[in-house]
Order: sequence, then C-alpha cells, then structure tokens
Amino acid sequence: MRLFQLIKQRWLSQNTLPQIADEIADRCVEAVWQRVEYQIGTLAPAEARGYIRARGVAVVQPELVVLSARHEVREHLRPQLHALALEAIIQRVQSRISARTARRPMRRAA
Repeated sequence: MRLFQLIKQRWLSQNTLPQIADEIADRCVEAVWQRVEYQIGTLAPAEARGYIRARGVAVVQPELVVLSARHEVREHLRPQLHALALEAIIQRVQSRISARTARRPMRRAA
C-alpha cells in the first residue's frame, strides 16, 4: 500500500509541475518585466532570452520556495520547476516585446 501511495504522489507531483510553473510565472512576470523592459529592446532575440533568464532568477527563487512548499513539491523536482517557470516567464516577456514592437510605426529615412 505504501508503494502505491509513493507512486501516486510522484505521478501527481510531476503532472502538476506545469501548472505550478504557470502560477509562479503569473506572480513574477511583472517584476521581471520591470527589470528588463528598458534594456531588452536593444538585444538580439537569443541575447534577450539570456538576459531575461539572468534577471528573472532573483525574482523566481522566493516564489519557487513558497509555492513548492505550499504544493508539497519534492526537493528533486524543484530544479525542473524552476526551469519551467523561467521558460514561461521568458515566453511572456518576449510576447510583450513583440506586441510592443508591432505597435511602433516604422520610421523611414528621407
């Protein structure tokens, strides 16, 4: 019986990681955006991803600790949860960047 409970708990925790990562991203995306919005427009897409990831680590870590404790995420799954949350934040910030640049009218040289 104990083995069944362990398997069930492991399966449930792995299947809920994307939802928890989205919750972390929802909570952190504004703070990350405030950290990167002024610099991000001058970077290439690959550089922007790295910049967002680097600036987002400090914001994601405290939320990761709180939500992983609340959802009882096992310690060995926290790095995977961290990576999923950062990836979700990167995608959201990049979609903001693309929406922001799509609204800007293109300037033409005379």
